Amino acid sequence: MIRLLLAVALAAIALAKLASSSPIVITDGDHEQTDRYKTTGGRGVVACEVGYCSDIGADMLARGGSAADAIIAAGFCVGSVSAFHSGLAGGGFALIRSRVDEHKTHPHKVEFVDFRETAPAAANETMYSANANKNASTIGGLAVGVPGEVRYWEYLHKKHGRLSWSELIEPSVKLNRQGFPVVNQLAIAIDQYKDQFICNDPLFKEVYCANGTAAGEGDIIKRTRLADTLETIASQGADAFYKGPIAERTVKAAQDAGGILTLEDLANYSVVTREPLSIDWHGKYRVWGSSAPSSGAVVLSALKTASTYSDAELDAGGVNLTTHRLIEATKFAYGERENYGDPNFVTNVSSLEAQALSEEDTKKKRSLIKDNTTLPLHSYDTSSYINVEEHGTSALSAMDPFGLAISMTTTINLLWGSQVMTPDGFILNDEMDDFSSPGAANSYGYQPNPANFIRPGKRPLSSISPTIIEDYKTGKASHSVASAGGSRIITANIQINFQALRGVDLQEAIAAPRWHDQLQPPTTVFEWADSTSPHIPGWKGYDNSTVAFLASLGHNVSFVQPNQATAQGTYRGLDSHGVVAHEFKGASEIRQLSAKSAAL
Repeated sequence: MIRLLLAVALAAIALAKLASSSPIVITDGDHEQTDRYKTTGGRGVVACEVGYCSDIGADMLARGGSAADAIIAAGFCVGSVSAFHSGLAGGGFALIRSRVDEHKTHPHKVEFVDFRETAPAAANETMYSANANKNASTIGGLAVGVPGEVRYWEYLHKKHGRLSWSELIEPSVKLNRQGFPVVNQLAIAIDQYKDQFICNDPLFKEVYCANGTAAGEGDIIKRTRLADTLETIASQGADAFYKGPIAERTVKAAQDAGGILTLEDLANYSVVTREPLSIDWHGKYRVWGSSAPSSGAVVLSALKTASTYSDAELDAGGVNLTTHRLIEATKFAYGERENYGDPNFVTNVSSLEAQALSEEDTKKKRSLIKDNTTLPLHSYDTSSYINVEEHGTSALSAMDPFGLAISMTTTINLLWGSQVMTPDGFILNDEMDDFSSPGAANSYGYQPNPANFIRPGKRPLSSISPTIIEDYKTGKASHSVASAGGSRIITANIQINFQALRGVDLQEAIAAPRWHDQLQPPTTVFEWADSTSPHIPGWKGYDNSTVAFLASLGHNVSFVQPNQATAQGTYRGLDSHGVVAHEFKGASEIRQLSAKSAAL
């Protein structure tokens, strides 16, 4: 059976090979720049999916800026280059660990910032289930939620920035006006949709098919409309996006495409700060995660259950048994997720998260995990899920010597969002699809969940789950990890953090092959291990002997190519005694060929 699955996966991968990587070179004035920073340094680090965007972030650190300055500058760049899955009209979640007062007992504070899109005031529970257009929640104006990203950048800058607001945006103004090379993932996204709207819609065509044909990897594209918009935001602040002419054109674009977004919706948007969640790991680390409407509780629940196994037990079990135990812990965590939603609208969410992370519930889950078999589906106490692959999110991470560590993920949801571009050059999100609608699954396959039904002003449940790990000995942030990839964000974060907590170097943990299991369909998928996998330097797929072992325990195994979820991280090196040192390191996603961290 396994050989048959391998053969099927091989055929599928052969049809979906990624293009080869090429060096990223950008032009700034009259000189070329490439790989200007190393990935290790003593003054800070920033990591994102586009190497030259990480360089822009490191430029801010070099000027004396903070991790906040670095991640803002890199974020505006990523939203410009990777517009197919993030940008000004998106939203997301961030964990921020900052220095409070060195004289206090606990000198650092961790905050969770929710800049998720909200449902417009005219939204209602049955707006999609009663709509004859079955694509209304994903394509067109009705799919658009009120964006939060620009308000988040403003919040982060005011609270933790050291450089001027305009200084952080100016590099992306130049980038868009002078032009930048199409990176690998962008080229794939353009090619995938070139016959649908990329080369047909006038605003998309102007950017991505300027010469009459779809831009390919390495081609230079310019986004002059976006450059003008960023220049306005740089000089006038975030209000220029939420009020005035830009806001008016945003609303018109959404409404012309059948949407219900209003100027009042934009003017009334604000970020929300929420209490983060945390767990202890063997008395060595504290792992911080985000609370609902993100899925940080799911990640922490799986890790908390895994923490009940001692190092000796995990070592004795070996990789095969340890993987089985972690998958089982993840299934229980997914079972808990079905009742989560926006805590401003679902009153018991915080208590449910606390219960899931309690010692009592953790011990119960541990007692149910069997080393020699899987359990019947109903034992994990969940409703049905269906797995799909289309997704779009950007992960960013940064650290600095001032005690600031940031982990965040931002998105416009599915590839190219709502497929609506405004005259100001940015693409509107289709985040409304992340809500549940009576009688219908969303695009990630999640079945109707009453806690996640649409309400005006509500924020939809998300798989985004950034993490920060604190080292007890030094009191420093040792790791900051963020992942992208739809429903696979959760399992990527679980595996990367689990390995990092077990002492694996973060770059190695991110590069390692991954599995994904979200209960339904009852399948655990593994990243392909064959030599014919898409060209990824340094790639090694999942060990087939481990997959065979898991199949023998009852796991229904399948295979996927290694680009389903991506992650970026920053961390500190260890000294010869295994203690977190001052050195900063970046860990980049090898599945994203343009990704590179930048440290100094």
